Amino acid sequence: MRSHVMFMRKTLAVVALAVPLALVACGGEKQEAPAAAPATTQTAAPGVAAGGAAAKGSASIGGKISFAGTAPAPEKIKVSADPYCQKEHKDGLERKVVDVKDGGLKDVFVYVKSGVTGTYPPPTEAVELDQTGCMYKPHIVALQVGQPLKIKNDDETLHNIHPRPAVNQEFNVGQARKGMEVTKTFDKKEVMIPVGCDVHPWMRSFISVLDHPFFAVTDEDGKYEIKGLPAGEYEVEAVHEKLKSQMGKITVKDGEKATLDLSYKG
Repeated sequence: MRSHVMFMRKTLAVVALAVPLALVACGGEKQEAPAAAPATTQTAAPGVAAGGAAAKGSASIGGKISFAGTAPAPEKIKVSADPYCQKEHKDGLERKVVDVKDGGLKDVFVYVKSGVTGTYPPPTEAVELDQTGCMYKPHIVALQVGQPLKIKNDDETLHNIHPRPAVNQEFNVGQARKGMEVTKTFDKKEVMIPVGCDVHPWMRSFISVLDHPFFAVTDEDGKYEIKGLPAGEYEVEAVHEKLKSQMGKITVKDGEKATLDLSYKG
């Protein structure tokens, strides 16, 4: 009990900094208790932690993002500074920044970089980013410009959500209690915005914001699928938080299920 009190005292400075910044950057919006029914999250493709407007075409692009070589050893993380996190992870945490299974690379953001025409209004359904077990879940979040992002704290300890965008507006919101929620939107497209918690430096996530719904995040097998594409020629980019991006070009016809595999080398 005493250790938890000491930890909370040490983090008061973080809250003191986070709250004014949130008020300046975000118009002082009020955080809300969770609603009786959770917001619906629209899944755009296997592995994607995101929504996207209903697409207009009938073609799709899918495949596998592979990693050839030896992946770096997992990072070992000590969480003993926070008694709650220590209770959740008695042996500490291990994080695989390059997470490979049978050659497939997890948590790669795959999207159509060029070739998209027309406009795609954002869906009203919120995409969720959860703080649970002293980790951000999901690790990779993707949504459309103007689509709501609901951020919630499921832990009985203080967290704060602090994206550091290059072109969107930065915000820093503290969530001191379990059940606190806040909803944000992004006004500009931007890929792989880093997100951190100033209280728990090991907590990381990445948010990608596009002006169309043609994106996916690879699952644990490295697989992805982007649905609803109109016929056309597209440039596809695969972005990983650590590795150099990979590019590919592909032409699809109406109703076609095209395959585009890309590979990283260690």
